[in-house]
Amino acid sequence: MKQLILAPVAIALGIVGIIGLVIPVIPGILFLLAALVCLGVIFPGLRTQLEQQPRLKRFFHRMDETRYLGVIPRCKLFFWALLEMVTPGKRRF
Repeated sequence: MKQLILAPVAIALGIVGIIGLVIPVIPGILFLLAALVCLGVIFPGLRTQLEQQPRLKRFFHRMDETRYLGVIPRCKLFFWALLEMVTPGKRRF
């Protein structure tokens, strides 16, 4: 069931990310990272490859720890964790 929801979301995020690379108003990298993370949830082999990057490993670990949260708090956490990945430094939000 989760795969049926995340696959179209990942495709939509990827399309918006590609558009964001062309149009400077939209942060394309952020949307492409979100699409990669969604695909990493669907495909365990891709997740293993993504977890070789320290920031992505921290992101997946944080998302695994918060499975008990509702949809809206998890979406907020997802957004802030994505921002943490793209911003330099080791800030904690």
